[in-house]
Amino acid sequence: MSIRSPFFCSDLSRLVDEQTIGTASIGNIWLLLEYPFAWERKAVEESALSTRVKEFLRDVVMTLPRARVLLIKKDRLRTTDLAFYVVRSSEHTPFAVKFRLRDYEQLTELDIASIASGEVVSGGETVDGPLFLVCTHGRRDKCCAKFGYPLYKTLSASSVESVWQSSHVGGDRFAANLVCLPHGLFYAHVNESTGQNIIAEYSAGRIVLDNYRGRACYPHAVQAAEYFIRSETGLIGVDELRYTSAERLNQTSWRVRFGNANDESAFEADVTTHVSEFQNYITCDAVEEKPVFQFKLEGIRVARGVVYDGIIHE
Repeated sequence: MSIRSPFFCSDLSRLVDEQTIGTASIGNIWLLLEYPFAWERKAVEESALSTRVKEFLRDVVMTLPRARVLLIKKDRLRTTDLAFYVVRSSEHTPFAVKFRLRDYEQLTELDIASIASGEVVSGGETVDGPLFLVCTHGRRDKCCAKFGYPLYKTLSASSVESVWQSSHVGGDRFAANLVCLPHGLFYAHVNESTGQNIIAEYSAGRIVLDNYRGRACYPHAVQAAEYFIRSETGLIGVDELRYTSAERLNQTSWRVRFGNANDESAFEADVTTHVSEFQNYITCDAVEEKPVFQFKLEGIRVARGVVYDGIIHE
């Protein structure tokens, strides 16, 4: 009987140069609750939050499509009120609203559905700048602590108010994971230098394509198509592409359409999935190696005769 050597799944992912596009966790509504204590493997369920608060959060997630709850914290003891954010990561008019809670029970007094729909709610304040989450959830996967926490320390040193530690965001093998809100942009294998660049570019309204996982409001195939179109065209402004539609051609192929916000041109990308040739332990707790699905670009067509190098055009 063979014994596995110790490993970090994020190291294995980098070693085989695993493609990261099309892997962002899907979500439109993010509920970020400050919880400055230790996080167990199931962060919310195994927390010391009251049964009433847990049931409230569970009901909200069941009611609102694509809603997720994450616990957040900073390296500091609580000295003031608790922070709670409601973030909408839709393609159009994404936003974040912050509330200051005197205790966790006050959370149950909020109408989360109304807040998430964009209604102005007493006590909330619209967040003007971006928010950044670094997954440091070591009890969920040791890679998140090994790679995520040092990244958080570096980024928070220069952007202390906007950078938070976060519980599990999805994709242990992509640690360190960085999420840019309110747009919901996911990044994989972020280090100190690339993290600083991502923050600077996102704050300026641009998307960094290196180590990009995708945008949370899109399905996975659409995430991949967005990446391929941006890579081919150089359109890296956050709002330069507008998702139009997606059509599933067969079990492994999609045709995805985006409009160009700068003019009346449009792009149509055909993407397929295939199983990777490599096999890896995809989490640090995995007991067997498995392949993963990877996206491939089959071609891009541009309307109105617009041509870019490397693009198949009609």
